[in-house]
Amino acid sequence: MPAPAPTTRRSPRPSFLSLALRGLSGLCGRLSWRGAQRLGRGIGRLGWALSRRDRRRALDHLALAFPERSAAERRAIARAAFLHQGMNLTELLHLTRRGLGELRPRLEIEGWEEIEAARAGGRAVVGVTGHCGNWELIAGAFTIRGLPLAAAARELEDPSLQELLLAVRGAMGATTIARGGRAAGRQLLEVLRKGGALAILIDQDTRVEGVWVPFFGRPAYTPVGAARIALRQGVTVVPIFGERRDDGTHLIRCLPALDLPADETAATALMTAAIEAQVRRRPEQWVWWHKRWRRQPPGG
Repeated sequence: MPAPAPTTRRSPRPSFLSLALRGLSGLCGRLSWRGAQRLGRGIGRLGWALSRRDRRRALDHLALAFPERSAAERRAIARAAFLHQGMNLTELLHLTRRGLGELRPRLEIEGWEEIEAARAGGRAVVGVTGHCGNWELIAGAFTIRGLPLAAAARELEDPSLQELLLAVRGAMGATTIARGGRAAGRQLLEVLRKGGALAILIDQDTRVEGVWVPFFGRPAYTPVGAARIALRQGVTVVPIFGERRDDGTHLIRCLPALDLPADETAATALMTAAIEAQVRRRPEQWVWWHKRWRRQPPGG
């Protein structure tokens, strides 16, 4: 299925949301790490209380994914997901002001030998991931280990929000490659040819070319780019996930490299299965209000 036409970008004038976030960034920079997290939980509680549409959508999606759980359990997961995303926001704004020195003592990296093994063999690495934990911290983890990460991501429609997002990723040491941009292909190949590391999120139904693969037992339209790059360039694909711990620290998990089948759809399904396993592991740390199953295949 061809990708839909790109959305026309809006006026470069800063939006109210971007101005509010810049003000929030200044506040987060003055707070301690735990203070920023407390503020984030408060924002999450407010979002849970006020965002009726997203709250309903999260509960509907959890009912699809976990029909065996009680309504009370699913509601607790949904509410916790709102609080988690609030903390993601304030942590990143805090780090944008404070730098990676604030992150080092609060981050553990598990499975880094998977990355080292790939690089020792002279192969580039594609880290396939989803919106799990505080996923932007993956770039910080790579920078701390001396391997700056490039992230392939779509541009936001609001230029002022895009600028703020680039500042956040820049603070993590990441380079952002605009997915769908004119120079994207060349930039991706340059990273891989130099034996670098590339991160791609594939757990959302976005305006890019994709394929239908199972996600929690239902067909989900999933970006095929990660599989296509991996199969054509012969790189190592490592599932990588962020995970928030109860003590306020973070874990970055680098799982064993995937043995990809030669078919793009089957390879994408394998990557998606790894993401589903992480979401099942920590369901309160995924974005359940995203319209993951908004489209279904013809006759599905």
